[in-house]
Amino acid sequence: MSDDAISELLIGSSPALRRIRALIAKVAPTGLPVLIQGPTGSGKELVARAIHVASGLSGAFVAFNVCAIAEPLFEAALFGHVRGAFTGALTSARGLLAEADQGTAFFDEIGGLPLGNQAKLLRAIELRQFRPVGARADLHSAFRTVAATNEDLTALVEAGRMRADLAHRLAGIVIDVPPLADRPEDIPVLARHFAHLAARERGGIAELTRGAIEELLAYPWPGNVRELRHTIERAVVLAGRVGLRREDVVAALQGPRQRARGAAGDLAARRALINVLEASQWDTARAAERLGWHRATVYRRMKRLGIEVPVRPSSGSPSVDSQRLRTEAS
Repeated sequence: MSDDAISELLIGSSPALRRIRALIAKVAPTGLPVLIQGPTGSGKELVARAIHVASGLSGAFVAFNVCAIAEPLFEAALFGHVRGAFTGALTSARGLLAEADQGTAFFDEIGGLPLGNQAKLLRAIELRQFRPVGARADLHSAFRTVAATNEDLTALVEAGRMRADLAHRLAGIVIDVPPLADRPEDIPVLARHFAHLAARERGGIAELTRGAIEELLAYPWPGNVRELRHTIERAVVLAGRVGLRREDVVAALQGPRQRARGAAGDLAARRALINVLEASQWDTARAAERLGWHRATVYRRMKRLGIEVPVRPSSGSPSVDSQRLRTEAS
């Protein structure tokens, strides 16, 4: 799989995303198990799909959310079952691991797997064999293991919620997917992509104005890429036109902005504003221009969120902007 093909799956221009694409290109051909870590909605399944496609495997990509299956049904869903194995088993059925033969078995939200089922999964991963419910013999499947989690598996092991041997087995290679607020360069690229997809369904192409992009950059995106996509889709519907303006984004974010308020929202807003300031090399005028704010608004927001302009290590004295911050924010 070429770098261009990986870029079609993982859209963005941030250094973090470029590193992820480069790592996928190295890891995919090896067959090693991969653990993808990142917050909910950050695009972990897309990373898993990119690994599968880049691996060149002939089998299918089969996704399995371990939290979506009731514990008593886990074995039947994962390993399959034979006819008559339990009440309601009128026919035999293949499980996820059989469907993933010569392909990729993707275990999403692996941190939520109950302890009782972890040993069963570990055995299947290590031996590449399993026994369908009610069967008398094991089956074999040559699948690639990729797992994803929004939790720290090491912390789960220490808390007794995750087997250490399973955590070690899954983490052959670890790929960290940062939250969207930590990679603001990706927001305009993703927003335009989602707008075009949403508008195409309605027979047009949606363009985003500079004001719309600035409004998107000013929002902390606690729901990450998934929230961005839903927001753009909502804005396209509400706008009823091919061009999305600032007010269309504001309208689409009206409810989420209310939910993002409070301590968690302030933390996300602080991180988002720091990202814009860093991208502007801590030039508050440039940051204000990118955000579509008055410069005084930037100073007030920095003061409220406790953001200070970093001191230059070479001089040991505050920068000019730091001095302005003390003067104009007072």
